Amino acid sequence: MRMPREWTRWAELRGASKRLKQLSLRRVPVMSGEKELRSRVRRHLAESARYGIDADVIKAIDEVIESHVIEMEAEILRSHTAEEVELGKLQGTIDGLIVQYDYDGEARGGRIKQLDYQQRMALRDVEDRDTPTPAGYDGVEEPGHQVGKVGELAGRSLLGLLVLYLVLALAMVADLITFRQVVERMLNDALVFPLVLALTVTTTYVAHWAGEGFKQAKEQRRNIRRAVAGWSLFGVWLAMGFGAFVFRLLAPALPSADATGAYVNAGTSATASTDGNPLLSAGLMLLLYVLTGAIAFTAGYRRPRPEVGQFTRAGRRLRRANPRQGVLLRDVAEARALGRQLDDLRNSRKRQYAVEVDRCKSAARRVRAEAAMRAVQQRIAAERPRWRRLLPGATRLAAIAAPQEQQVRPEDDEPSNS
Repeated sequence: MRMPREWTRWAELRGASKRLKQLSLRRVPVMSGEKELRSRVRRHLAESARYGIDADVIKAIDEVIESHVIEMEAEILRSHTAEEVELGKLQGTIDGLIVQYDYDGEARGGRIKQLDYQQRMALRDVEDRDTPTPAGYDGVEEPGHQVGKVGELAGRSLLGLLVLYLVLALAMVADLITFRQVVERMLNDALVFPLVLALTVTTTYVAHWAGEGFKQAKEQRRNIRRAVAGWSLFGVWLAMGFGAFVFRLLAPALPSADATGAYVNAGTSATASTDGNPLLSAGLMLLLYVLTGAIAFTAGYRRPRPEVGQFTRAGRRLRRANPRQGVLLRDVAEARALGRQLDDLRNSRKRQYAVEVDRCKSAARRVRAEAAMRAVQQRIAAERPRWRRLLPGATRLAAIAAPQEQQVRPEDDEPSNS
């Protein structure tokens, strides 16, 4: 069973919103790799300290740092691309929903405009027909002028229609029973019910259209004597009823199911009739037939005019279509809002991954600076005497005293040059 279109749209929007929420709650991983890079650089410095740290070692360490930055940028780009693929897939889904909803909205809007036009045209026809013409003392009414009642635009109440059709259905059931008694006199049981049902429906339908034909003639010509279609159908209906009455009256009765009992009780032939007086049965059938026809005739005569029916149908469809159009517009607005949220999320993730690239580069600069400081410390430590390197705190004192010695040596050399 297919769900209504509103439920389908609701499920599609809920699925897209849930997926968008899941993607928005996913965090961007930290991928600077500073700890790994620092440990790698320290390991290289420790291995190179035994042989001495020179410019080639520093250049090699710079190459290691640059390669690490390239690897981290590639990893960040891979993660960004994978997430962008998922976001792009969701973007395609949301864009497809927006296009589909826009198309449905345009189609439904066109349908609403068409129904509104039909309702206005029907109202115009009703107003033109129900306007009294001509006005004035010497005016003469046009032959083709039609009259009606504007009050018919209000339509019938649902309760009145239910009562009318319920009474008509009960009357048709009564006709069905009486027609069955007539048809059983000439056919076997296998073919009785289809024929009786066809006769009942046909006679009721003919009476209904006869009443509608009389109404059209009265509205158009103010006289039912020229209602050719109405009188013709009325004659057919009357002939069918009269024929059924005569046949029911003259047809022989069915033999009794208990022929022995009938012979003993009646003292006559064993083919006693199963029903009573044929005239009473035929009269009852005729009364029920006339009653059903009168109800069907009244229903057809009181049937709304085409323009009134069109006005009522258009109004009923508009009452159903306008709320659905509002729901559709709401779904379109929600889909567009999801699209804007997805665009904001994609831009935000782009900035976050750019920040991760900057963090990776900043980590590389910090590690490079730390490596330079350690290289200087190891070079100074290698240049000091062995006994000073063994003293506690000698490294810190040597680092402080080294610049002072470099400043004093030129002053000591000046007297010797003079």
